Amino acid sequence: MATSVAYDLSRFSDETPTQQKVRVASTKKNIRTEEDRKFLVRLVFLSVAVITLAVYTVYSNMLLTNVKSQITNRSSELVEIQSENIYLDYQIESLVSLRTAEEYAQSLGLIKMDSAQIEYVNLEKENKIVSEEPQINDRSAIAFLSTVIGWFNP
Repeated sequence: MATSVAYDLSRFSDETPTQQKVRVASTKKNIRTEEDRKFLVRLVFLSVAVITLAVYTVYSNMLLTNVKSQITNRSSELVEIQSENIYLDYQIESLVSLRTAEEYAQSLGLIKMDSAQIEYVNLEKENKIVSEEPQINDRSAIAFLSTVIGWFNP
C-alpha cells in the first residue's frame, strides 16, 4: 500500500488490521428499552392519577346527589310541619275565641249576665269602699305571686 505524505489514505482502505477491528455492541436497544421503561413508569403514574381523579369526581358527585336528596326530603318535612303548625294555631285560636268560652260557660250551667244585674258605682274623693274580705298585706301578696309565677316557669 502506498502512502502519501500529504494524505493519510489508510482510513479509507478496505483492509483493516486485525488489531484495529473493534466490535461495537449495539446499545441502541438497551437505551431504547430504558427510555421505554421510563415512559411506561410515567404512563402508569399518569394513568393512576387520572383514574384516581375520575373516581374522586364520581364519588363526590354521588355524595352531592345524596345530600341534595336529603335536603329535598327535609324541605318536604319542613313544609308538612309548617302546615301542621298553621292548622294547630288555627285550632288554638278557635278554642280561645269568645264564642267557645261562652259555650263552655253555658255547658257548666252559667248564664249570661243581664244588663239589670250590672251595678255601677260612682266614687268621689270622700267615698270609700269597705270590703269585709280580709286584707292581704304586701308580703303575703308577693309570696303568693312568686309561688304562682313559679308554677308557670319551670
